[in-house]
Amino acid sequence: MYKSLLHNVSLKATSRIVRRSVSSQEKGASGKRKPKAKAMEASYDRNRRWTPVGDQAAAGRSTHKFKVVSYNILAQDLLLEHFFLYVGIPQEFLTWQRRQQNVLRELIKLDPDILCLQEMQFDHLAVLVQRLCMGNGKKLAYVYKKKTGHRTDGCAIVYDCSKFELLDHQAVELHDQAVALLNRDNVALFARFRFKKQQEQQKEFVVATTHLLYNPKRSDVRCAQVGRILEELHSFSTDTPIVLTGDFNSLPDSSPIKLLIDKNGDVESEASAEQLHFQIIDSGEGTASTYQNDWVIVDYILRSLGARSRHKLLPLSVYSLPSINRCFATGLIPNHHLGSDHYALGAVFTVV
Repeated sequence: MYKSLLHNVSLKATSRIVRRSVSSQEKGASGKRKPKAKAMEASYDRNRRWTPVGDQAAAGRSTHKFKVVSYNILAQDLLLEHFFLYVGIPQEFLTWQRRQQNVLRELIKLDPDILCLQEMQFDHLAVLVQRLCMGNGKKLAYVYKKKTGHRTDGCAIVYDCSKFELLDHQAVELHDQAVALLNRDNVALFARFRFKKQQEQQKEFVVATTHLLYNPKRSDVRCAQVGRILEELHSFSTDTPIVLTGDFNSLPDSSPIKLLIDKNGDVESEASAEQLHFQIIDSGEGTASTYQNDWVIVDYILRSLGARSRHKLLPLSVYSLPSINRCFATGLIPNHHLGSDHYALGAVFTVV
C-alpha cells in the first residue's frame, strides 16, 4: 500500500524537553567527561574534513547555498534480523538507544540543511527528527516512504522548513508486477524545494534518495531499479537540477553506477542536453563508506548534468569519507562512537 508521509515538527511542542536537554548539557559541560569525549571525537574525525571543491569565488557570491547529508543509519529491525553480521561487536553498541545517541551527535555536528536517510525505521523517525530539532534549534519537516511488503524501514528526506519551501514530493515504489526485474521492495523518494527568502528568483532544485537491492549477485535488478528512478526523475524534475543520494549497493565501476553517470560523469555535452545523467561528488581517493567483505564505497551523492535545467548545481565542498586504512584502524561499526554500519556523506551546493 502506498504510504507517503508529510510531517512538520514544531519546536513549540517540545519546548519542555528542549529546556531539560539544554540544562543537562550545561551540567555535562562542567564535568570531567567532556575532554574525553572531545579526544574520542577527534580520533574519529581524521580524514573526515570538509574539503573545498569547485569555484570558491561563486561560493562567496552565492546566497543559494545548502548542505546535504546522506546517511544509511541501519534500521534496528534489520540489525536484529541479520544479527549474525555484527558478531564481534559488543551488544551495548547495537541497541537502538545507544546507536540513536551516536547518530544524533554526528548529525547535530554536521548540521545539514537537508538530510537524506536510508534504512529509516518508520516508528523511530518522529522521535529522531524531534531530537534533531532540540539539538540544532531548527524547525524541521520531513517526507517519508516506507518500503513495500513487510519491511519496516524506508527513505526519509528531512529539511529545514524555515529555509526551504517544499513545492512537491513523490514516492516511487521499485516493485512492478509488469516488469520481471522489478520484484523487490525497494523505494525512492523525491522532493522539490525552493529557497524561501529568494522566491523572486525562483531557484528550485530537487533532492532524491533511494536504497537499492543489496544482493551482490543481482546487479541486473539494481540496473532495472536505476532505470525506473531515472524515468520517474526525468518527469518529476522537468527543468530543475537534481541532487541524488543514497545507498546504491554498487561499486563505482559497476553497471548501475555507469547507467547513472552514462559513462560521462564529468562531461556536459550538447548531444546529451536532454538526457538525464549524473556526476558523482568525489568523497576522496582510497576511501570507503561501509564494509561488505571489504571496505568499499556503495553510498553516493550525485548532481545532475545537462542543459535541460534552467539552473545548475555547483558543488562547493565535500565531507571526505574516511580512508580505507582509517576504516581498518577503526574496526567494526557500529561501535562506541559511530551509530551505523555506514559512514555519512555530505556536500555543500550552490544553485546558479
